[in-house]
Amino acid sequence: MCLTDRQTSRMVEPVQRWRIAFRRGSPALDLGPPEIVRAWEAGLAASGIPLVLSATATPRPRLTFAAPLPPGRAAEHDLADMVLGERWTLPRLRPALEAALPAGFTLVDLYDVWLGAPSITASLGAMSFRVLVGAVTAIELGTAAEALLAALTLERIRAKGDRGVTYDLRQLILDLAVSPADAAGAAAFRMLLRTASDGPSGRPDEVLLAAGEILGRKLELVDLVRERLWTSDEMPALDSD
Repeated sequence: MCLTDRQTSRMVEPVQRWRIAFRRGSPALDLGPPEIVRAWEAGLAASGIPLVLSATATPRPRLTFAAPLPPGRAAEHDLADMVLGERWTLPRLRPALEAALPAGFTLVDLYDVWLGAPSITASLGAMSFRVLVGAVTAIELGTAAEALLAALTLERIRAKGDRGVTYDLRQLILDLAVSPADAAGAAAFRMLLRTASDGPSGRPDEVLLAAGEILGRKLELVDLVRERLWTSDEMPALDSD
């Protein structure tokens, strides 16, 4: 990454922190987390936005993504934080950032965040997903969702290295909802799952496996969208469509 003289001369002390809500779609769907970081850094380097650099042997912009975004997964409201070396107003920053984002990324919103607030990774509390499931009715999915939410515990085993770790999936499920089938016959299983940087996080594929066991067959995952990342002070409930 190459930074302009104007940027490096102003990146001394952090004075402002912005939280970016963004969407990812085509043609950026094939990018993995490292490629996403490089693409954003390249765009921001040419933008004139005064990003603060890290105090490391190889300085990098103070840009932090809340959670890795795997290849192939669309996102509708992901989060990232960036730290600036001078104060910019929202009307000034928004167009500069919109022009800097790589192809396939769209700005959803911007928030001026207190510099002393916990990091975005520490603040993350939940993720909501929309999972399209084939060969199953919305009624069947609703039955499975009710059973999962009614369970006191859902003991599962997650692979960790060369061994399995037992955990309680129920404690990671905050809410479930089902939307009617789309034109192709796939019902939408919406999941609000707990996540944490210092503990286990809920995974939509594990919820789908548990739902399939309740229905007595493996469920077909047609599509998966990460609808939103939620900080711990938000944590909403899902609404059925």
